[in-house]
Amino acid sequence: MNIPPQADDDPEFVALVGDVLNGTVLRHSPGATVLIKIDNWFGSRWLGFSGKALGALSVRHAPNGRPYLIADAIRIPPFVPARVVTQRRFTAPDYREVESGEPLHREMHSSDALRRKAGPAAPGQLLAWYSGTSKENGRGSLMAYVPVDGSHWAWYVGLEREKAWRVTECWDITQEQLLGLVDIGSSSSLAR
Repeated sequence: MNIPPQADDDPEFVALVGDVLNGTVLRHSPGATVLIKIDNWFGSRWLGFSGKALGALSVRHAPNGRPYLIADAIRIPPFVPARVVTQRRFTAPDYREVESGEPLHREMHSSDALRRKAGPAAPGQLLAWYSGTSKENGRGSLMAYVPVDGSHWAWYVGLEREKAWRVTECWDITQEQLLGLVDIGSSSSLAR
């Protein structure tokens, strides 16, 4: 998958996102990848977040240290459609870009968002979100729901730019696992 940086993107951050996702695709071979750029940085609280009940109570279906979830357990995070900059789709076996399909994020009532599960909404697909405005902010985020053996491995990574990009936060993925994905992805031909 080739992810060209847009005007608000730090090119090194977008290249890192591409390497991680290409490594993930090569390691886990999903049927498709849905890549969503969110307008700005988003925090780790989005991992497993599915909405608010009764207008105030946050409802989370977070992994809580369990990297593999039952496919029906993890919900689509309820990013409002106005925050979605782009949605792109890449399909197996060569992960070339195809039409993006129906938007994953759409206007809906909170009660509907609480029931919207990744397994039925995107069966066998890698869902990935990354943050925009990384050039100006000097920070970025990447979150993925990776289909693995009928389950989803849901993880989040927060990064900041100093002289180079560095990991500041990991949820349900270790830095070693992340670097392993980067190594695989950076040497693949998928980025071309």
